[in-house]
Amino acid sequence: MVKECADKAGTRRLYEDSFDDPKVFVDYYYSDKCLDNRIIVSKEQGEVVSMLHLNPYCINLSGAVVKSYYIVAVATRADWRRKGQMARVFEKTFEILRKEQVPFVYLMPVDEAIYSWMGFEKICDFALDRCKSFDEVRSNYDIYCMWDEDYIRRMKKEEELRSLDMGEVLPENPVIMGKITDLEAFSAAAGRTFADEKEALNWMRSKKIYICEEV
Repeated sequence: MVKECADKAGTRRLYEDSFDDPKVFVDYYYSDKCLDNRIIVSKEQGEVVSMLHLNPYCINLSGAVVKSYYIVAVATRADWRRKGQMARVFEKTFEILRKEQVPFVYLMPVDEAIYSWMGFEKICDFALDRCKSFDEVRSNYDIYCMWDEDYIRRMKKEEELRSLDMGEVLPENPVIMGKITDLEAFSAAAGRTFADEKEALNWMRSKKIYICEEV
């Protein structure tokens, strides 16, 4: 069964089994980031065997602010891999997002080939050199995450963990991939009509994009 998960803490074991993040980071993630995120899971015999997390961000899309999600913690239990579990989780996720008219989502892949067959394409490099202020972001970029109190609080906490070498473990040369989940909603936000998802992603790539968020 694939559905949105209410028991978020019940996914922690799969997270810890799948990723090398320090315990202090995982503690922070599950006590703070999971307050307002969404987790789509596949269950077999009542146990979570595959999942992805949808972490919400408001994105400035060249002037229009839209709701989007950063897809993270994509994982399948070792004994359930190569059995279509993750495909079903993504399929359910896209179904939910289309119903909610979410224009696009994005993720940071370990390997782009894992996601390209689903329509994800690289849209920018992950920003390792972070801007010092939101004014700097607004002045230099077309597409970026909006800052609010929660964003700033979490950014400070994640910077603190990173300075102690206890932050999330990132891929080497990290990039950001995007996928259009509702072309009509994306076109409305961009103020122009796109023939298909590929054209919309090409338009995104033509813009200056700033994504520095790790989760």
